Order: sequence, then structure tokens, then C-alpha cells
Amino acid sequence: MSKVLRVTDGDYRIIVDNGNTGTIYLDTTSGAASPRGVVVVTGDLEVRGTTTTVESTVTTIADNILTLNEGETGAGIRASFDYKAGIEIDRGSLPTARLVFDEQSPYVAGGSSGTGSFRFEDINGAFLPLNVNSINAEGPLYITTPNSAINVAGTVDYEKNVFNYSGVNIIDPPVLNPDAIPNAKGVQDFVAYELSIYNDDNIAQFDSEVAVLDFDVTGSESRIRVTVDGIETANFYTNRLSLNSIEIIDNLITTTDTNKDLILSANGPQSVIVKDALEITATPYDDDVGLPTAVAPDSGIKLYSTTESTGGSGLYFVNEDNKTDEIISKNRALLFSMLF
Repeated sequence: MSKVLRVTDGDYRIIVDNGNTGTIYLDTTSGAASPRGVVVVTGDLEVRGTTTTVESTVTTIADNILTLNEGETGAGIRASFDYKAGIEIDRGSLPTARLVFDEQSPYVAGGSSGTGSFRFEDINGAFLPLNVNSINAEGPLYITTPNSAINVAGTVDYEKNVFNYSGVNIIDPPVLNPDAIPNAKGVQDFVAYELSIYNDDNIAQFDSEVAVLDFDVTGSESRIRVTVDGIETANFYTNRLSLNSIEIIDNLITTTDTNKDLILSANGPQSVIVKDALEITATPYDDDVGLPTAVAPDSGIKLYSTTESTGGSGLYFVNEDNKTDEIISKNRALLFSMLF
């Protein structure tokens, strides 16, 4: 049978005589472990004290916001609370875990910075990890790691979760996850892998290339070959350079085509300048065996050297009309002027 105590005028107070050490029990068990009844408080419940202990496995709270550190009047959480407020989790023999707001924890967000941020820590202040599978930032995501770096840990061959290791093209290597953050070791390993499979000794684009042809591989003289638009234009050897029909060996410039002249030409009205003595070797030349004189030019005049004759110089000319003669020396010219 229900019992009702109604107080219609003033407060209702229950007091124990022994003060701070006294205990008031609201017991719905009648001394038995089960079943247990329910204590219902209709109206607000105010608990005044330093500690509130709830022994239950499930606590249901209808409020959508729980206020901690209620009544703070200062600018932030007070120093006597170590500038922190939050929730603690008892871990038995392990340090208690906390989710706290720390007034002194610094942050940097783009162009702004300050103090006051959430921390996952233990009761000793050591950081605790956060295990999630997604972080959704409603704008730019700023990650600050003073004097450190972002590390990818707890995985094997992380780079193989980012890059394609199936013999791809080093010039344009596709990735498995374009939005993944590659760590430094991942980039290093992938570049090393690509270089190990990229055995092409050429730099090529369409029908133009630079090719390395080494004796140890080809069995022929080592060279670097340059091909432009499918035409072999240059070869670099250990002792010479070949450019089309021009060959440079040490201080010798020559043509490799016997049917072409070696032409030195200045652009526009400028001249070809020789800043030293010009030496003309005697005919026949090294590659002109049996040729007594120079071949007449198509236009102009050609100078050459051969056996000295009456002119006393050994310097001859042949012009476009195929007229050949020796250029007379100064002494011979004076002598001939007196004789004739």
C-alpha cells in the first residue's frame, strides 16, 4: 500500500544527528540483492558536495548538453583545476584516461593561433592516441607538428597502398589512391623500384631520342647517339664528335663527306676572322693523293700551296675560269720589273 507524505507549507528536511558522518538511505530492495525498486525524483535534483558516486552499468541522460565546470567566473578554467575540465575514465591499474579541454594547450589554424584546445591524455598528462577512420573538416584542415613531421605507422609497405607497383611508366606513374598522403619512405621506395625496372637507356619522345650505346652491351665503339625527327644528327665518342657531316677530333675540324666543302661563313655582311697565322699545306693533300693542283672553284678564287716556281712564293691560285698561276714574291717582282 502506497504511503504519501505531503508537506504543503514550507520545506521538508531529514537530518541525521551525527552530521558529516551520517548516511541517509533510500532503500527499495528490502535488504535483498534483487529485485530492486526505483527511486523517482519529480522535479529538479540538486546535490551539494564534493563527490557524487553512481554505481550502475548503464546511465541514461536525456539532456543533449552536459555542462562541466559550471559556475566558472574567470577568463577560462581556473588554475586550481590545472586549467582543465573534462571526463575521466578509470582504467584500473593503468593510468586514468581523460578527454579534457586544456586552456593552455596551443593551436595554430592557418593565419591564427592561440591557446585552448581538446586533449586526449592520461592522468599524468601524457598524450593518448585517437582511433578513427575519418576526420571531416568543415573547411581547411590544419595540422601542426612543431619541429617534427607527420608519420605513417602501423602498416606494412604503406607505399604499395598508394602507388602502383606493376611495372608502370616512370614518366607518368599512376597511383592507386590519388588522395593518399605519401610518406617520405614511400616515395623513396617507389622511386627506387621504378629505377630498378626502367632499363631503357634512351631519352625519347616520338621519333627524337638520345641513346646510350656502350661497348659492354653492343660490342661496338661506345657512343651517345642523338636522333632528331628520325634522322641521326650527332654522335659523341670518347675521342671525337660527329655532327651530321662535320667531325671534330681534338683540334681538327673536317668533313666526312668527300663531295662537300668545309664552309666557314659569317652571318650577314660580317667576315670570317682568323686571329693567327694561316698555314696552307702543300698539295697533294693527305686525302688528295695524285691531285697536282687544286680544283677550280665554281665561283671566285681558290688559294693553294705547291712546289715553288718562277714566282718564288709557292702560293698559287685557281679561279672560276680554271686559270692557274703562282703569286709572285716581292723580290721576284722587283727583279722582273728591272728585266722587262
